[in-house]
Amino acid sequence: MKTVLIILTQNDQSQLNVNESIAALMLFASFNINIHILFKDAALSLLNPANVIDEKLKQFIKPTAKMVESFEFYDIENFYVLNIDKTHPLVKNTHIQLQFIDLSADFIQQFDHIITW
Repeated sequence: MKTVLIILTQNDQSQLNVNESIAALMLFASFNINIHILFKDAALSLLNPANVIDEKLKQFIKPTAKMVESFEFYDIENFYVLNIDKTHPLVKNTHIQLQFIDLSADFIQQFDHIITW
């Protein structure tokens, strides 16, 4: 089984790009690819399902943070945040079980592929 690290860097306000990225990683997972996710930079906002999207887009686009909640149905269970973000309010207030890491060569080498969105 291939192991892929997806590094998410965009927030819910970049709607279409983030939704497409999340949909793609759920598709990968449905084809028995072992997905690991690193929430980084603006993507930390995805850890908080209370985020509100632009009202004009709400009828067309599902909030990405809500999509993140469905990862468990795809057996996506490995979620990472950088150690430097450990005290960030969005990280502290999430219910997602996170692992804190340093983005090092040793960490990267455990994956077959790395995708950054």
